Amino acid sequence: MGLFSFLFGGKYPSTKSYENKCIQHEADYKRYQEYAKSSELARYNELKTLLSTSEFKAKVNKLKTEKFSDTEAYKKEQEYKQLEKSSDIKSYFHVEKKVEPRLQSALASADYATYLELKPIVESAEFRAKQADKKAFKKSEEYATLKRYQKAAKSSDTKYVLKTQPSQEYKNYLATKQGDRLKKYEALKEYLATSEFINYKKEMTDTKRYQKSEECQLINEFDKLSKSKDIIWYNKCTAGDVFSDIKKWNLTFQEEFEGSQLDSSKWTFGYYWGQALANSVYSLEKEKQGFQKGNVVVSNSEMTIVTRKEQVHGKAWELPSGFVDKDFDYSSAVINTGASFRQKYGRFDFKVKFDFSKPLTHNIWLAGEKSTPQINVVNYGTLKAKQIETSVVLKDANKETILDGANFSDGYYIISLLWTPEKLVWSVNGVEAFTVRGAVPQEQMYIALSSNLVQDAPKLTQSGMTLDWIRVYTWQD
Repeated sequence: MGLFSFLFGGKYPSTKSYENKCIQHEADYKRYQEYAKSSELARYNELKTLLSTSEFKAKVNKLKTEKFSDTEAYKKEQEYKQLEKSSDIKSYFHVEKKVEPRLQSALASADYATYLELKPIVESAEFRAKQADKKAFKKSEEYATLKRYQKAAKSSDTKYVLKTQPSQEYKNYLATKQGDRLKKYEALKEYLATSEFINYKKEMTDTKRYQKSEECQLINEFDKLSKSKDIIWYNKCTAGDVFSDIKKWNLTFQEEFEGSQLDSSKWTFGYYWGQALANSVYSLEKEKQGFQKGNVVVSNSEMTIVTRKEQVHGKAWELPSGFVDKDFDYSSAVINTGASFRQKYGRFDFKVKFDFSKPLTHNIWLAGEKSTPQINVVNYGTLKAKQIETSVVLKDANKETILDGANFSDGYYIISLLWTPEKLVWSVNGVEAFTVRGAVPQEQMYIALSSNLVQDAPKLTQSGMTLDWIRVYTWQD
């Protein structure tokens, strides 16, 4: 819902309520724009994008559902345990631990060395031939050699070697030592001892693994940000496009009437045509007021066009004479932006209040280079206090209406004109009051403000039209 569609009761909302709504709406939009640049929102959007990716979702699902028993590391651990319990690996380590050290000690012993040295001698044919003569053999050196050999052969070291090396257990040991299964076992044992495996298993078997994960922390951070009042408000504004009305308007002209006099860079005194063509301030034929610069009063951020009952001298345009000097019984003023600002299409907002002093007319209008077309945004004073005349004047046609529903002399009202290529829409305090379609000017126009009398006003002493501000916008697609 846009700003221009709410009601507070009655035909028009109160000006204060409506303007406060406008001010708050603009403040909210400024806050919206500033928050759009915030690091908090940037982090929220970054996380929102990350958490919505299929890769992130897959990681979370894996963290929540995958068990250690589902992993390759677990399979390696089980393979290791099976090898560790297998008979060949168990036998291998039994031999390596119990047998091999004893065997190597025996193989290195002096007795086994003597045994190996003498065995080919005592088993030789020459040695056996000498043994045939027992009497002579006992007295020979060979006999001493045989005794040494027999002693070495009976030693525990030699017996251990001769018993162990031919055993099937030792043969299996040697075969396992050269085989792939032991290599696999050793590689798995080394892998299971690494910090990588130990830490991975610890993580995978931790019952709070997901809660400790980076992904869970990111989700928790996003959830916390999602509950931020600022983000909730920002997302609500974005989803509802609540600032679409502000975003489409660009401010092109602003007058807040600061200072103590009219801004001459914006405003020209008098009718535009008189200044542009004759460098003269004049009143139109039948007008009862003369225009005086002193009747434009700027004070307290307000501008008032004051109309007074007083004798003044000035110029008037009268046919057939043209410009003539004339004495007037009333003074007033007219100002325009013809030399500084013109615009075709847009929104023209005026915060204005009027004194009701019939038949004095307070006027806000838009005009171009010629007398037509002309858009009369406001003509107030010739009817009733609760009535405003509005109209569009074309060369061949006029369309006009009367806006009512409020006492327009009772304080400020914000009167707006929306001008598009297809229509003109008048609004009072944000409420659409009159629409003209088809009969729409298609040229740049400037703003003019005046108070005028076309008949005497015996009861008039002083009356004013006061503007608090004027703002003009153009839209962007």
